[in-house]
Amino acid sequence: MRIISLLFVVAIATHSSYQAQGQRQTAAPAARPAPSKMPGEFTFIPNADLEAVMGPTRGDRPARVVNVGGGANLGAYVLHYPAMKNPLPASSFYHSEINELYYVIRGEGTALLGGELENPTWRDSNTTSFREVSGPGVAGTITGYKMQKWGPGDIIIVPAGVPHTIGFEVTKPNDILRVVVDPKRALKLVPDHNAEMARLRSETAEAGQGQTAAAPGKPGPKNMPGDFTFIPKAATEALMGPTRGDRPARVVNVGNGANLGAFILHYETMTNKLPVSSFYHSEVSELYYVIKGAGTALLGGELENATWDDPNSTAIKEVRGPSVNGTMKNYKTQKWSAGDIIIVSAGVPHSIGFEVTAKTDILRVAFDPKRALQLK
Repeated sequence: MRIISLLFVVAIATHSSYQAQGQRQTAAPAARPAPSKMPGEFTFIPNADLEAVMGPTRGDRPARVVNVGGGANLGAYVLHYPAMKNPLPASSFYHSEINELYYVIRGEGTALLGGELENPTWRDSNTTSFREVSGPGVAGTITGYKMQKWGPGDIIIVPAGVPHTIGFEVTKPNDILRVVVDPKRALKLVPDHNAEMARLRSETAEAGQGQTAAAPGKPGPKNMPGDFTFIPKAATEALMGPTRGDRPARVVNVGNGANLGAFILHYETMTNKLPVSSFYHSEVSELYYVIKGAGTALLGGELENATWDDPNSTAIKEVRGPSVNGTMKNYKTQKWSAGDIIIVSAGVPHSIGFEVTAKTDILRVAFDPKRALQLK
């Protein structure tokens, strides 16, 4: 288990902040011409769409599942639990392909994380849960785990292959943002609001009919290589200013040869001028969750005079990964505020903080399929 030390984060926060302000340690080499954009789309999820899947009953419900770069899907789910406590020994599972980041919006509880499964069996691939929520995985009785309390603002990263029961005990009813990286596109897409609502109606109908019994499972591995990461709220709060910046709380290895990063993007109030210089990432796809604040983003379109960014810069190595700079045109304007989500696939130009009307902190989840970013 990796638990971030608050003292460590504070010690490096000042060093990390300069990278988002365009400073360089050495002179950049001559820029190389680059494509004006790459295939991909952005997705805006209003807070109302997240609230629509927050209960009232226990569930793990998708607000969106969309294609992103690297041949993957990226999903935004809400995991809702009423107050409850499971008995021991606890039934649990792991995903054999999917990697997850959990951000606690509200509520308190205790998770069981890591260890291995006794009597592990592969889960039935013909269930709705398999196709729409979990993907391929193994179920069993969790042993050798660690217990981890969680509360609002805490983050848990769970790579593929790591047994976990996030809601083993829930002392205050909760809603958790579950960010899902689906590297082989096993999950059914939920591309827009209409698909989200249709899925909710289907869930209600299935609940009335009862569930089909799962087929007997074949024996599976007790676990797979990987380790969970817990990031306490205090660690991310230490990255929230005082100056503008995009600062890593953690960047860790996850399954399928990828990295997954949790960053805090902090803005003071500001307005940029048009035309806007911006960029896209050629490999990294992102999910932005607005913790607090309000503003306007420029999304999509293409870049004029596009050039590759300096691969030796600190920003590229620690925050952005391989990227292309230029002047944005033919973009769409999108207002955002607390609780909203923006998913930006690799290759899509974006300027999240074009205008910021209230002091802002955004959780930026970075899916780095080629492990270009330095670990932290």
